[in-house]
Amino acid sequence: MKMENAVIIFLKYPEPGKVKTRLAKDIGNEKACAIYKLLAENVLKNVFMKNLRIYEVHIFFTPADKKNEITEWLKSILDNNQEAKAQYSPQKGSDLGERMSNAFRQILHEKDYKKCIIIGTDCPEVDATLIKNAFDVLKEKDIVIGPCRDGGYYLLGMSRPVPVSFEQGFVPDLFVDIDWSTDRVFKQTMEKIQKNNLSCGILKTLVDIDTIEDLYRYAPNLL
Repeated sequence: MKMENAVIIFLKYPEPGKVKTRLAKDIGNEKACAIYKLLAENVLKNVFMKNLRIYEVHIFFTPADKKNEITEWLKSILDNNQEAKAQYSPQKGSDLGERMSNAFRQILHEKDYKKCIIIGTDCPEVDATLIKNAFDVLKEKDIVIGPCRDGGYYLLGMSRPVPVSFEQGFVPDLFVDIDWSTDRVFKQTMEKIQKNNLSCGILKTLVDIDTIEDLYRYAPNLL
């Protein structure tokens, strides 16, 4: 029987100089890339190993031509968990908002899931229990969001059908005119949610690891 819940994980191929660029300014491209890999593997293990079989995982990756390299990288994680099955799709869009909007549209409309949550790989505390809590929120609310200390968010989820016009695409307003990678992302997104009269549940505030200060303070074990 097809599951109703899907988790999207946004993932970059770990290439020095292309990931964790803010962190790389302090510790160099190679070390920053190694930290990115550890963070990503940690989140993937958390999400896969403790999955209570209430969601399916879809990995949306970039660059689009790195699918073979990414599946090879993740093979050891997935092979250690025989029940872990992920579906892979390239990210599509010119900026983060467009890529997220397209991913939600693909999962909720083309693949016909009822509820969908998107996460990245920067927050070490994201695990299957937190995701289960987020899906529980979506039983009552249109939107669920997990704020970050830096003003962004580490998780965004929505249930279908969200009562918003789809004329210009999938809930375009949540992803348009957002100042991505700034401390205004969560605030601006909440304003869009309220403007569209969507009900919303807010999860606990967590930390993304983006800078050397974040690393020393919240994830020194990664060093």
